[in-house]
Amino acid sequence: MRILHTGDFHAGRQLRGLDRTPEIRATLNEILSIARDARVDAVLVSGDVFDTVNPSAAAEDAIYEFYLGLKEAGIPSVTIAGNHDSAERLRSIRGLLRHVGAHMVTHVTPDLKELVYPVQARDGNVLQVLAFPFLSERRLVKLADVAEGNVSQWRQKYQEGMNFFLRRMGSLLKPDAVNMLMMHLTFDGSAPSGSERNFIFDITNSYTVSARMLPEALQYVALGHIHKPQQVSELPPAYYAGSIIQLDFGEAGEKKYVNLIEAEPGRPIKMQQVPLTSGKPLKTVRVQLDQIEQMDSLVHFEGLLRVIVELPAGMGSAGLKERVAKVLPNALAIEIEVSQQEVKSRAAARAHLSDVQLFEQYYLDRHGALPEDIREAFLEASRLIQEGEEP
Repeated sequence: MRILHTGDFHAGRQLRGLDRTPEIRATLNEILSIARDARVDAVLVSGDVFDTVNPSAAAEDAIYEFYLGLKEAGIPSVTIAGNHDSAERLRSIRGLLRHVGAHMVTHVTPDLKELVYPVQARDGNVLQVLAFPFLSERRLVKLADVAEGNVSQWRQKYQEGMNFFLRRMGSLLKPDAVNMLMMHLTFDGSAPSGSERNFIFDITNSYTVSARMLPEALQYVALGHIHKPQQVSELPPAYYAGSIIQLDFGEAGEKKYVNLIEAEPGRPIKMQQVPLTSGKPLKTVRVQLDQIEQMDSLVHFEGLLRVIVELPAGMGSAGLKERVAKVLPNALAIEIEVSQQEVKSRAAARAHLSDVQLFEQYYLDRHGALPEDIREAFLEASRLIQEGEEP
């Protein structure tokens, strides 16, 4: 059988005020074509269908059009809710989506059998999908309490709770079926894409899952949440398919893919990455002040540009953005950044100055020469502070 793994659509995404939904719609149509041409038996969508809990009508239209397209092609799908999705909102429409063969899994329940979705393949084999949507630590503690009846042991680490559920799910695997697990979370050792949104919390905190927790009998683990396509475990094989377009400038230059898997019961899978081409490429360029007019070669860049102008410290930036926009009208974002080398140089030069000397330098930079009466007032205020009195 053949299974297509994708996810992290983020329909409704805005980048610097630009709605990326038309690109996402085009890429979803591209994925639909890949699924049809490959005659896949199922599509797995590993979370973050939408970018916000309250998506636009255009975003909803793009997503539902995708599921209707799968229905017309006779391809069932299983989707889990991600951290960007409103699980309640998705649950409210899962009955309707089920009529077009789209199974939406929005919440983890104490009865884990409710998270198992069998799919009959064309070759007669059965695909068993263990669908585990995004689960916050707070939600995990509540569920574990219900399942085990012991609150205290679940007020520990997130990994311990996940390990409990994964062990329980491992008992649901069937030797005569193709067994796959789908999750939306951060995996140990996963590499973030450098996306503009803050991944530091996701990557460095304790909310991660280790390959040691995964049942080895799984034939494939379909992961969502990290936008950079990558393999994070060999046994069982676990992959992030990644986001379907370069969502922001932190993902500039990244190739985007869907994963096409061939599988049969009890056998190792074969997996290939199929490239996606519909989304606009993103590019960040850094230029010195005297190089702005030399950037005209980028005027024909077909994607979206972010231009960072490195400005010498102390120089005004008035009119700089307009100057860049005149050369590159296709620049979506224009940023002014003080030269870090000069900032460090100035910091080093100030390191040995006294408080009054620092104040004199500050006043000189902004107002000119420091009047004697203001200097005396600063010295008096400084003395009072050092003596612990109110100035």
